[in-house]
Amino acid sequence: MAGKAQLGVSAPLVDNADLSRLRTTLDKAKWFTPLERRVPVGKPTKDLLRIPTRDAQKLLADVVRLVADLPRDTTPVLVWQQGASELEVDTAATAIACAEGLVTMTVTVSCDQLDEPAEVSVPFAVGTLEAPTGLVMSTFTRPDGPPIVIDLWSDAITAFAWESLVELARRTCAQLGRDTQSRALIPGGIAAAEGTLLIQPMSRTAAMRG
Repeated sequence: MAGKAQLGVSAPLVDNADLSRLRTTLDKAKWFTPLERRVPVGKPTKDLLRIPTRDAQKLLADVVRLVADLPRDTTPVLVWQQGASELEVDTAATAIACAEGLVTMTVTVSCDQLDEPAEVSVPFAVGTLEAPTGLVMSTFTRPDGPPIVIDLWSDAITAFAWESLVELARRTCAQLGRDTQSRALIPGGIAAAEGTLLIQPMSRTAAMRG
């Protein structure tokens, strides 16, 4: 796709975050009911997870710390370095918005060249309820933000936004249930409707491990 980057799925991240807020959000959510029955190997669940944007935002609170590899009880702000350049990223300000077939992740950054923190928006084209695309998504090669930031940091910001979205889906599916081999469920697809993040949970195939 011209002017866009095709994205796949990253490997599972090492646990280094407190997921208590994620579990609390799921415990209170009307749209989330843990499965009582195990899912057969290689099969999707009957129903999609339909996550209102406000709840997806709450789930991000723990997920972004995991993606950023931030230890518990530490500042949510991290500093990326590239040569002599530095970029401050406020992970706690990471935001998600959903429209039909589109998930936009917004990352808040600061640097010496900016008078105040700036938002960088990374739009991901995903599937819809009527036209699912599995885990295939795409985005522009340059996200929307200050040129002084985008010129150097677009790849890093896009990767952080993408991993946060995928990990949100992975962690939510893992809390939903397990397959007949006692393995946590995984996302088989990510889609979006207006104000709603759609996730298709599924079990791993026999060849998949972990």
